[in-house]
Order: sequence, then structure tokens, then C-alpha cells
Amino acid sequence: MKRNYVMEPLGEMKAMYQAYNEEMVELVKKNGNIVLLYGDFPRGAAGELVQKEYPDRIYDVGIAEANLITTAAGMAGAGKIPFTHCHSIFAVGRAYNQIRQNAAFDKLNVKIVLCNSGMLWAFMGGSHQIIEEITALRVIPNLVLVSPADPVETKKVTKAVAEYFGPVAIRLANPPVPTIYKEEYPFELGKAVTLMDGEDATIIATGIMLADALAAADMLAKEGIKVRLLDMHTIKPLDEASIINAARETGAIVTVEDSSIIGGLGGAVAEVVVENCSVPVKRVGIKDRFGQSGTVAELKVAYELTANDIAKAVKEVIKKKPPVLASQ
Repeated sequence: MKRNYVMEPLGEMKAMYQAYNEEMVELVKKNGNIVLLYGDFPRGAAGELVQKEYPDRIYDVGIAEANLITTAAGMAGAGKIPFTHCHSIFAVGRAYNQIRQNAAFDKLNVKIVLCNSGMLWAFMGGSHQIIEEITALRVIPNLVLVSPADPVETKKVTKAVAEYFGPVAIRLANPPVPTIYKEEYPFELGKAVTLMDGEDATIIATGIMLADALAAADMLAKEGIKVRLLDMHTIKPLDEASIINAARETGAIVTVEDSSIIGGLGGAVAEVVVENCSVPVKRVGIKDRFGQSGTVAELKVAYELTANDIAKAVKEVIKKKPPVLASQ
């Protein structure tokens, strides 16, 4: 199976936040309206460079996440393009009302960077690992939700979000991830990317889990199972056409995410499938549990998020395909 836009072999391990920082430095230089706001969160390379070169373009509001979003909304109302930064658990847990009321309700041009998103964060454990961000944010009208998978896609997402007018939330995971994409890969908000094509089933992955989904697809290919692999980097607006085509053409779907399957990407895909082309769907993700301390590898095993788990889910869902589809 051809692997579209994928590096062979996969490239260097790099944190999404580092890639985001590198792109943000360039954007700040080019666009005088971009400002960075932090909620007592480490600024990293971008913050340090921006502070040195443009000290009037970076602000730290302290441990006050609700104020962080409200301040950003005020700046957006004055014509600025504010990017806010804090731990995702606190953006969603402490500033949800401000995201809903001040940014999304008024359709303000606020960019909410969800730092240390998802469950695969080894440092802080269950109190800081967030399982509900996709579920909570995708129901807010007007809010775009994006979840890049690797450093290349992170840079493309950052640039696209800066150019898009309206409220956007970006999920950035903590651990370093392999570089999946070639630099020339085309990115478009709201359009899923087909990395591999096949007719036996479809894997739809988002964010940090795309590399594991790719590994699972390669494992299955060695067994003669040909799967389609979609990178659903934009969770809202969801690329419903790609999901419907996958359901009709492959007859079975597995979703993969580092967030809760209850209302997350898995829930979103299931909603589309049941209303348009009902086929078996298996959701790989967090199953109604809080996080816990451990290495990323240990957490993937404990929460059944490994490539082996994804491959197993594909085999299970293929068995549930309707006879007319299974025989094709």
C-alpha cells in the first residue's frame, strides 16, 4: 500500500510545542497583530525570542486562566490576534465559560493553545492529564478544534490558524513524536488526509496517536489486511465526507485518539456513520478512566493504546462487517 506524504523511514523525534514555537517566531515577525499570552506557563524558545525582539507582544497574566481568555478576547476585539498558552486541563477546567462566552459566542479571533493535551503526559499524572478536552470543546458552536500529529503538521496548523479568522483551539501533546510528514505535504483545515488506502477497513486517527495507527496499518498489511488510514487533524469542523466515503468503501471503521472515546473523536465519527452509512465502528481511546503516572510507553499499554491494540481492534471490527461488505 502506498503511504502518501509519509517519510520513509519516519524522521526525528521532536516535541510539537517546539515545532509550534519555531513557527510562531516567524509569524510574529511577519504579522504585527499577533500577540502571545501565557497563564504562568513556560514560554520556551518562542517566548524567549519574542520577549527579546518584541517585548510589547508577549504577556503573562499569571495563574488566572479565565482572565487569560478574557484578556485575549479583549485584545481580539481591538484587532489583535492573541494566542493563549496554558495547560489544557486548566484551559478547559477553569476557563471553559470564558472560551464559550467570550471567544466562541462572539466569534472573536482568539487562538487557544491547549498545552500538554491528552492523556499521554508522563510528568504530572492523573491530576493534569486531560481526557475530556475533545468532548468538551467540540460541542461549542463557532469553535474550530485542531489536533496535529507531528512537528511538520504542527507548523502547518499554526500558520493556518494564524491566517484563519475566528476562535480556534489547538491540541499540542507533551512527549516528543516522530516526524511523519514530508515538508511538501498539503494541509487544509477541515480536510482529512489519506495516508494509506485499502478496502478491508479504515483507521481514523488524530493527534499524537497517528504514528501508532500508521504502525498498526503496516502490521496489518504484512498479514494481508489492507486498511485505509485517515489523519483527522481537524476534529471540528469534521470532514464528514471522508468518513462517509470510508464507511461505504471499506465497511468498517476504527477510531484512535489519546482522549476519551465518550464524545471524543470516536463519538464524533460514530455520529456521522450512524446517520449516513451504518457500519461497525470500534473506538480506541480512553475508556471512562482518569489518567495516572507512568512513562508514555507504560500508559499506552495500560490504556490499550498501542499499535497492537489498534491492529486488534481492526481485526475485531472486520468480523462485524455485514456479509455483503465482508465478501467484497
